[in-house]
Amino acid sequence: MDRLKPSKNAGNNKGYFGPKVLLAASLISFSAWGKSSKGNKVDKIEKSSLSSSKDMLSESLPASPDSTSDSDRIDIKKLEDKYWSAKDDDFTVVQNRRYNKANRFYFSLMGGVPVNDPYSSGSVTGAHFGYFLNERLGVDFEYMRGQFHENDASAQFDQQYGAKPNGNYFDGSQTIGISFFPLYAKMSWLDQSIIYFDMGISAGIGSLFYKIRKLDGDEGRGASSYYLTVTQQIFFSTHFALRADFINRWTNEGRLFYNANDKTALTSANGRDMGNKTYNDTSLMFGLTYWH
Repeated sequence: MDRLKPSKNAGNNKGYFGPKVLLAASLISFSAWGKSSKGNKVDKIEKSSLSSSKDMLSESLPASPDSTSDSDRIDIKKLEDKYWSAKDDDFTVVQNRRYNKANRFYFSLMGGVPVNDPYSSGSVTGAHFGYFLNERLGVDFEYMRGQFHENDASAQFDQQYGAKPNGNYFDGSQTIGISFFPLYAKMSWLDQSIIYFDMGISAGIGSLFYKIRKLDGDEGRGASSYYLTVTQQIFFSTHFALRADFINRWTNEGRLFYNANDKTALTSANGRDMGNKTYNDTSLMFGLTYWH
């Protein structure tokens, strides 16, 4: 049997591919696939980096009004309601005190004049001694003496009616009370210095001594009394302060006719006794306080 031999026209046959041709085609396809695959990877990395950069840039820039979500918007009305809420009305004023009263003793020397005695003039002198438990609350002991004499109104009454007016006058007092100072402030003195002052009230009870005018000699008596005082202090050093007191005292005092031979006294069932009456003694006092 004869071997098969390619025909002479085999090289011109288009349907025939030799091994060398197939191998070359395979190498070319693999190389093209490799380049394409590498290119895709690069594109993916570049696209991923670009996407991350865009995300970072968008986070660093403020969002536009159109892109802001409802949860990110600020409700101004709620802020106003919270700012002006009732709980904000409860607050405490903090003020630095240059001169303190808490846990300190004090001693005051006072002098002044009577304000509302219609038939007497004179002076009132006395002293205060006390202790402050804190900046507002203190305990006070007061001792006062009066030096009174008849005034022009009493002399005119005597000239007109031939007798002295019936009445009493303040002789002295010893009282104990509580002081409360709610006010503390600072003032400017001619834009040159700062004045520190406080203001408060004092109330208490004690004994008041008074004298009844009598033709045959004034008669001294005593009775329970209560008082109310408005006080202002002006500090000018740690240990010293100026003090002003406006003192009101109320006492249920006995009364007598000035002249035992007064017609009314002679015909009265009680004789010379005119009964009791509540008197108000008011004094304006000034003094100096030492703080220990």
